[in-house]
Amino acid sequence: MYSKGHAGLTLLITSLLMIPFGINETALIIIVFSTGLSSLPDIDMSLRKYSKLLHHRGPTHSILFALIAGISFGLLLYYGYGTLYGFGIGFITAFWGVISHLIGDMFTYHAFKPLWPFSNKEVALGLCSASDRSVNEGLITLGSAAFIFYLLYNEGIIQEILQSLL
Repeated sequence: MYSKGHAGLTLLITSLLMIPFGINETALIIIVFSTGLSSLPDIDMSLRKYSKLLHHRGPTHSILFALIAGISFGLLLYYGYGTLYGFGIGFITAFWGVISHLIGDMFTYHAFKPLWPFSNKEVALGLCSASDRSVNEGLITLGSAAFIFYLLYNEGIIQEILQSLL
């Protein structure tokens, strides 16, 4: 899956999960930062030129990397906010951004080890190619629609529309 598809999948899932929390700074930060960090595991493609030990969908495509990213971003926001709230938001957004990336990559043909180093089991559901344009475009479209729904629902606009139709 390409970055557009990863962003769309993360935006889709996160927007829907944040609906019960309403529109507030925390929910919006989680949606925006996790979506922005959803392509972080693909940093391995840039780092490959510095080390032959790195390969695509290697260590950066694992739960261990999600934990490292979460702790790192949590510490960054801890120093920015000066509170444990900052650490928590940073951890959640980076951890979830990486995990959602792994979920997206599971749908493709290319097997990888998402639970490494805890398990060496490779996963690939083989539902689509990472380069499938319709999947990537479809996910960014669905993610954008879910975010708009999140905003409209929490502003009461969806309820107003439904009441006017009934």
